This record gives sequence, C-alpha cells and structure tokens, in this order.
Amino acid sequence: MEQTALVLIYIHAFFGGIGLLSGLVSIIGKKGRFYHRKAGIVFSTAMFVSALIAIPITLLPKHENLLLHLLSIFTIYLVISGNRVLRFKKHHTLGVLDIVITSIMGLVFLGMISVGIYYHIQELPKSTLFFFFGGFGIMANLRDIKLFKTFKLNSTAYLSNHIGKMSGAYGAAVTAFLLAALNSSTLWIWLTPSIITLLFVTFWRRKIAKTDI
Repeated sequence: MEQTALVLIYIHAFFGGIGLLSGLVSIIGKKGRFYHRKAGIVFSTAMFVSALIAIPITLLPKHENLLLHLLSIFTIYLVISGNRVLRFKKHHTLGVLDIVITSIMGLVFLGMISVGIYYHIQELPKSTLFFFFGGFGIMANLRDIKLFKTFKLNSTAYLSNHIGKMSGAYGAAVTAFLLAALNSSTLWIWLTPSIITLLFVTFWRRKIAKTDI
C-alpha cells in the first residue's frame, strides 16, 4: 500500500511541477495571445491530473488529510469552472453542467465551514484553514451565480471570473509546492499564497472593470 502511495505521490508531484511552470508562463504571457492560451491548456490539464491523483492519496493509510482532500476537489472545480466560463463569451448559453458543478461545490464549501466549526475548540489553526478556504469557496460560488445572471449583459464578467478561478488554481499549486519543499504546514504557509492570489485577482478585476472589452 505504501509503495502505491509513493508512486501516486511522484506522479502527483510531476504534474504539479508542470502546472507550476506552465501557469507561470500563462501569467507572464499577454492575455489572449498564443503562448498564454497554450500554456493555459497545459496548466489546466496538469493541475486537473495532479489534483485528481491527490484525492485518493489523501485517503490512504498514513496519508489521510481531510483538508488536502477537500482542497484537491476545490482545485478541480477551479480548473473546470475557470475554463468553462470562457464559452460564455462565444456561445452566450448557460449549461446544465455549470449549474450542477456550482451547486455541488456550494455544498462542499458549506461542509468545509462545518468542519471548521467542529475543529474550532480542539484545533484552532486547522479550524482557521477550513473557515478560510470554505469562505473563499463560498465567495467563488456567489460570483458564479452572479455571472450566470449577468454574462449576457456584462462583456467583462466572463474574463474576471476566468482570471479569478485560474489564479486560485495556481495559488493552490504554489501552496502544495511550499508545503512539500519546506516540509512544514504552518498557518502562514497555507494562507500566504492565497492572500497574494486575492491581491493579484483584485488588481486584475479592477483593471478589467475599467476596460471596455
């Protein structure tokens, strides 16, 4: 069993590394250009595979980690939702899959907050993480709902949502890298990438709001 876990961890780390590099290229590349789009495809694929493999790893004996398990699901949601939102610009249609994904993830995020409440007295640092990421997810959910209502009227809504989701997925990749590289899981290692991601996304959303696309 442990040998299986190690193989899965190596594969997970391999795709995670590809995600980190391709995500950086996508961030640096000018939005909408060839390298940005191609790097984005590689990033999305790598992060999806890496997060998908992390799900069973976090359930194996000696590797159980409920927070990482839920965050792996969160990452998959960010990647899928962040890419599907691009279709709104071309097709102007809301798919059933979009509604299903948002609904299921809303329950997952509420579950994370519930777990945070459970841990509140016993393990305050862990409780804080569940509250933080659960709350972050609820905010993403609410933005999804707003997007569903306004994407036909607001030409920049899809882009703002896309940047937010993909940046969140990249922040998750950076967090996983730091946890492994530093061999530590302190509160600041967990939260710092997400805080920087929020600042980055806020900058771009304000910039997009001023641009008529």
